[in-house]
Amino acid sequence: MANSIALRVARVFEECVFRRFGSPSLIRHDRDPRFMSEVFQVFTEMGNIKLPASGERSVNTVMQSVRVGAEDPLQQDWDDIAEKLIFAINYSIDATRRETPFYLIHGWDAQSTLKAIFLSLQRSYG
Repeated sequence: MANSIALRVARVFEECVFRRFGSPSLIRHDRDPRFMSEVFQVFTEMGNIKLPASGERSVNTVMQSVRVGAEDPLQQDWDDIAEKLIFAINYSIDATRRETPFYLIHGWDAQSTLKAIFLSLQRSYG
């Protein structure tokens, strides 16, 4: 039961927050920390997000998304993958403008998952 609720919360978080704004550096909630842990465990599984020891470049993120899309030979889930690709492209730094498309539109950069995690860790240790 709790896992299905965590799955629904993770899906809503991905659709309404992550795809539009990137990862938040801080989330305030009134739920049990174990529940939030389940939510973000499901969220990382949904996106095939792996947390390496060092930060990935946005090109690697795009390539990972393309590989995930290539796993389905009939491309039946392309509409789900397209939004993740759009986020990856919007977060990539343009060589000419030296800014992300997201920054040019909104005036601020969306945060990647890793950046949000590292900022959170810095606050808790420093």
